[in-house]
Amino acid sequence: MLSDPASERHTISNHFLEATFQPLAGGRMLRLRHADHGDLLVPLQDASFDRGVWPKAGAFPLFPFHNRVRDSRFRHESRLIRLKPNSANGADVIHGPAHRRRWRITEKGPDFVEMVLDYHADQEWPFDFTAAQRFELDGNSLSIGLSLTNSGHATMPGGLGWHPYFKPSRDGLVLTDARSQWNPSGPSGLPERRPRDIGAGGNSIAIDSTEHFSDWTKATACIGDGAGITFYSHPHLSHLVLHRKADYLCMEPASHVSGALAALPEAKFGLCLLVPGASLSGTVRLSVDQG
Repeated sequence: MLSDPASERHTISNHFLEATFQPLAGGRMLRLRHADHGDLLVPLQDASFDRGVWPKAGAFPLFPFHNRVRDSRFRHESRLIRLKPNSANGADVIHGPAHRRRWRITEKGPDFVEMVLDYHADQEWPFDFTAAQRFELDGNSLSIGLSLTNSGHATMPGGLGWHPYFKPSRDGLVLTDARSQWNPSGPSGLPERRPRDIGAGGNSIAIDSTEHFSDWTKATACIGDGAGITFYSHPHLSHLVLHRKADYLCMEPASHVSGALAALPEAKFGLCLLVPGASLSGTVRLSVDQG
């Protein structure tokens, strides 16, 4: 069970935005509010939850991989690595272990906060790493800086991402300039890329569906009461997952495609091989339209 007393919550704010975090509850953002539009995220009211059944609210970090590892296993340097399952089906691993661990604040101010996780190898991930998140407000924008460092003694596969649950979109329309779209499990069982017509502009994401993109610089949606939000990418966060349910819309920037662990050692899927001491980092910016 993850729990975090209310006294451990930390809030940053400026004239336009306010964000609240609970580091001990998986480094989560509980709420993101705008002065004119109210909650942008589905608010997470209670951050005490079972480690294996996390709430579909707020936002959490994705380290050292995102999405699903089928059968909880992959090969790395000729070795079969088995992970402890954490998904509802009892067989797979999803979204890595970092959002189910206790983070600590290392730096903070009125409009920024930085959190760090020092991870030690265990059944959920057999490599040591250090992960960091830095959130900073600037007018109508929030920057999300993510970094991953191999703190162990062996080469480690790894990536990063961020998983927000936005208030639902009425039509599921997301406008993006992504130049590629992916099938995470193609005919060969590996991720399969296909070019995307940028002129298409937008995708209407059906309820209960997930779409995978890459090579994007921005993605825009209308959420909640009509708030317009735009994500701006970073070269190291070149992948984007869009996932829609009736009561939320996820727009997840990430460094690699879903299923990349199954494709090791191929680098074209975005996952990095970090030698001891090496790091990967990237920052995305989330802006709220002022119109």
